[in-house]
Amino acid sequence: MDKKVQVSAKMTSKNQITVPKSVRQKLGLKENQRVIFEFTPEGEIKVTSEKANLDFEEFWKHELVVMEEYGSYDTETVDFGEDVGEEKIQW
Repeated sequence: MDKKVQVSAKMTSKNQITVPKSVRQKLGLKENQRVIFEFTPEGEIKVTSEKANLDFEEFWKHELVVMEEYGSYDTETVDFGEDVGEEKIQW
């Protein structure tokens, strides 16, 4: 985008605003999706949309990328030592 564009919305008495259509389209917002407000050290507020849920195929594509990067999701078996049986707690 070559020039700065400004869009406004009016806050209701219940402190709610309707996100203008042009903003919803730019952020790719869908119904029930969260809007994220990020406050920067420079005093600006960045507005982004929460990532939408991935569909089945996109989920597994993402998982394969993660597994290639990290190797596996498997964790080591934790040895908690010998089982001591039941614990007696006095109240």
